[in-house]
Amino acid sequence: MALKIAVCDDNPSDRQRLLSLIKSVHSDSKCTAYESGEMLLWDFDSGARFDIIFLDIFMAEMTGIDAAKHIRMTESETLLIFVSSSNDFYRESYDLYAFNYLIKPLTEDKLNEVLGRALKQLNKDANQVIRIPFMGSLHTIHCNQLLYLSSKQHTVNFHLKSGETLKSYGKLDDFISQLPAESFMRCHQSYIVNLNQVTAMTTSEFTLGDISIPISRSYSGQARNQYHELLFRNF
Repeated sequence: MALKIAVCDDNPSDRQRLLSLIKSVHSDSKCTAYESGEMLLWDFDSGARFDIIFLDIFMAEMTGIDAAKHIRMTESETLLIFVSSSNDFYRESYDLYAFNYLIKPLTEDKLNEVLGRALKQLNKDANQVIRIPFMGSLHTIHCNQLLYLSSKQHTVNFHLKSGETLKSYGKLDDFISQLPAESFMRCHQSYIVNLNQVTAMTTSEFTLGDISIPISRSYSGQARNQYHELLFRNF
């Protein structure tokens, strides 16, 4: 799998060193370099998307943490990897669902390990599928394209990242066994959510970009525990 990687660091030598290390351990990756968070967000808001974004935390104008907050408002799937000379922002990176937090100076061995795990995560999400009877046909949908499932009056709605919604007769229980248990969870009698797509969580709802999914009281403890387990496992 050819990775699309962004490197954002306002220090030219650190930026070039990271680019060189990435190419040495993953030569077929496509890398884009940014010298500021503002430049990265300009491209991001114009539609640019990456599998992995390396973000330096200490930058002159916009910090890597601030850039990540903006990205996480609309994009939950990109793997964020913070790079810093200290571990002072470790907690903030966890709250932003970072995939990893690396301390400078980086080594080839460490980067190789992190990119290897990132590639496994990306491939795993892309290869899992669910099969949906829809309009007389059986549709195969990759699970990483699903935002959430909702049910109403014996109809299950499959809400996709593309904005499309597929429908099938049945109950949520009919489909939950096809979904990867570590990523999808029942959070309400009428909803199953893809935890990998969640951008924020409160005691009463998950947020997926500008979409809110309710968490019922009976599922609140399980939802909190499973979501934190996923964050910890990725981190």
